[in-house]
Amino acid sequence: MSDVQTLLERGRKSLAAGDVSSAEAYWRETLVAEPDNAEANFHLANRQRESGNARGAIEGYERALRSAPGNAGVLNNLGLALEALGETERALDCYNRVLAADPSHPDALGNLGNALYGRGEFESCSAAYDRLFAIRRELPVPVVVRRGIALQKSRRLEEAETAFMDAARRWPDDAQVLTNLGSVRVELARHADADAPLSRAYELDPTNAYTLSMLAHARAHCCRWDGIDELFSDLRRLLDGEAVQGPWNMTPFPLLAMPLPPSTLQRATRRWSRTFLPRRALPAKTPTRRDGRLRVGFVSSDFRLHPVPMLMMEVWEKIDRDRIEGFAYGVLPEDTGPIGQRIRRSFEHFSDVSADTAFSIAQRIRDDGIQILFDLNGYTMNARSEVFALRPAPVQINSMGFPGTLGADWYDYIHVDRFVAPARSSSDYAERFFYMPHCYVPSDTTRAPRGPAPARRECGLDDDAFVFCCFNNAFKILPRVFALWLDLLRAVPGSVLWLLDANPDARENLRREMIRAGVAPGRLIFAPKVPNAQHVARNAAADLFLDTAPYGAHTTTNDALLAGLPVLTCAGETLASRNPGSQLHAIGLPELVTSSFDDYLNLGLALAREPQRLTSVRLRLAENRHTHPLFDMAGYARDFADGMASVWKDYAAEVASR
Repeated sequence: MSDVQTLLERGRKSLAAGDVSSAEAYWRETLVAEPDNAEANFHLANRQRESGNARGAIEGYERALRSAPGNAGVLNNLGLALEALGETERALDCYNRVLAADPSHPDALGNLGNALYGRGEFESCSAAYDRLFAIRRELPVPVVVRRGIALQKSRRLEEAETAFMDAARRWPDDAQVLTNLGSVRVELARHADADAPLSRAYELDPTNAYTLSMLAHARAHCCRWDGIDELFSDLRRLLDGEAVQGPWNMTPFPLLAMPLPPSTLQRATRRWSRTFLPRRALPAKTPTRRDGRLRVGFVSSDFRLHPVPMLMMEVWEKIDRDRIEGFAYGVLPEDTGPIGQRIRRSFEHFSDVSADTAFSIAQRIRDDGIQILFDLNGYTMNARSEVFALRPAPVQINSMGFPGTLGADWYDYIHVDRFVAPARSSSDYAERFFYMPHCYVPSDTTRAPRGPAPARRECGLDDDAFVFCCFNNAFKILPRVFALWLDLLRAVPGSVLWLLDANPDARENLRREMIRAGVAPGRLIFAPKVPNAQHVARNAAADLFLDTAPYGAHTTTNDALLAGLPVLTCAGETLASRNPGSQLHAIGLPELVTSSFDDYLNLGLALAREPQRLTSVRLRLAENRHTHPLFDMAGYARDFADGMASVWKDYAAEVASR
């Protein structure tokens, strides 16, 4: 045996005996005789990596590869060291080189999946984990959870649920596994099924605000209100007292429908925004104006039948192309149906970027020279918030999709008006206000009903009844508001409450609440889901729309007013609660905006008991439809273009003054 082999053998024996110091001495002695020895360099590099010296480890692994260029163990650990320094691209190359030679290498598959997970490339990540799980099922909890989340983020929701169910069988008292199982069931709209794992997770970890928020949200969808006020109180206490750092982050959207103050909502969004901090930056580039027009981009997952396009589509069509060059970036596969194609035609440029990474999308936006970029999702389902964190455009605006602050430094403005976001509320927002002069909510007026309103009998309503209605989603209906509605029913003989049939659990629980309150459940009528045009038209069959709080009717208010149905609302402190009031001001009916539940109840009673008063309101609504700004989309498009010019002028002045 040669001297080098003797030294290596002694090193192996010392390592096996746990005498790492002696092993390290033998490896160093080996390198004196043979500097590029792969085994000695590999072991010493491992020691460097384990002690936190990633750069020294990389040098050692690279020396090892000189004499063992395809060694799987060296390449795999080199990848880990590169990841520790943030050099993810090179790390991915290492793992892929291992897998090119051995497609079933478990460590490389796991490390590849972990690296892709960290980059937010969830489809590729789940594919790597699929390969790993095919050869090795008994993996630790963090890997199992990451795989489930990757499946969930890739919209493979049923597979994600199966993954979390398998994990829950292995670790029945793991709060993280149970919370993720409940979360994916919420996304699958199986809210009742989400309750058990979320309740158990909350028992196991009552300090987890994310678990609590998902539990409260699931129960709100089912209108299951036992203990829900206590859940809201506990959630506020946790959010207001939560440390800056922690293992769980809040998904902000469900909080909008909970009785929480703006300061608490902003705290939650600020924390959530930190999950999108980029690991690398786009190359610096200053956008150039090619023909004098402003280049304005819109990023959304909802370029399809969705409330946001139902509001914005006509504005996109009416924007002056001599002033604005419009770009759309769809982050879900393109809708090829009539609505999707109408949306595509409304922009000069439409790009389906659903298969691209966040970095690639951001680079494309940068290359397109976008000057002002709108985020039409915010923190909603299928959003790609990480694109905006990369700062692809010099001016970025939070708009329409998420009714509240996003709490992130990379949004310059939030798209609002002076009613939904009065100047006094500026401290509740991380963004500056991009004010529209009237209502910030536009409308696709082409969806206005044509012809006579549907007969009540067609809608399952009696001709003689006074019909209170609310077509909001069930999770917006909270106990205090529903109690007011029951007060109205008691006080108005022959009245009924007409709600959207959201789900069987909500239906049964609301009927149970009526029985408990002594109101005949037959006075509660559910409207089935129908095509959008039919849904908008049937609003006219009701007498008065009753809004919810604190999350009011947004597109649903617009639908009602477009069909000629008055809306009664209670404006609170948040943008989500003030949106309907903004629309009512813009249609010339500010008297329907109340600021307390007592006023809301009293005005509802007055309108129901005084037919002439309600008739007068309906007549004014019909007249104002053609004279007030809410449905003047040509005027909205002009105001929008003027606003874009002003925003860009302010940006240019700020740059010039630096």
